[in-house]
Amino acid sequence: MSTPEPTVAPARPHPAFSALVGLTTLGVLLQGLWAGLFLGTDDYGTWVSVHQHAGEATIVLALLSTVAAAVWMRHRRPVVIATAALFVLLLAEYFLGYFGDDTRGLIVVHVPLAMLLMALAVYLPVMARRS
Repeated sequence: MSTPEPTVAPARPHPAFSALVGLTTLGVLLQGLWAGLFLGTDDYGTWVSVHQHAGEATIVLALLSTVAAAVWMRHRRPVVIATAALFVLLLAEYFLGYFGDDTRGLIVVHVPLAMLLMALAVYLPVMARRS
């Protein structure tokens, strides 16, 4: 009779990585809220400023998440690559929004990229928990 192989519990991500990715995800999701607020109100300048500065903070969090992934999740290459992709796409999103203020063509790319970023930001913690 053969003995069953022991099941290995999925490796949990480092708590610092989880916290940084969680905060980055929160920042990405809040960006959609703030964009809706400045598009739907008369107080355009205030909410655009909140949207811009929160985007900058989210980029910093994504950079820290990428460093954390490289340090604590280096054995999980797809997670490191996805975290780095989130950072790079957030940078692209920021510059599209920053320079797209005067150019409608860039905003046409900015909004769909935001949807992709939301999907990646929400999926990244799930991906990190899987073995």
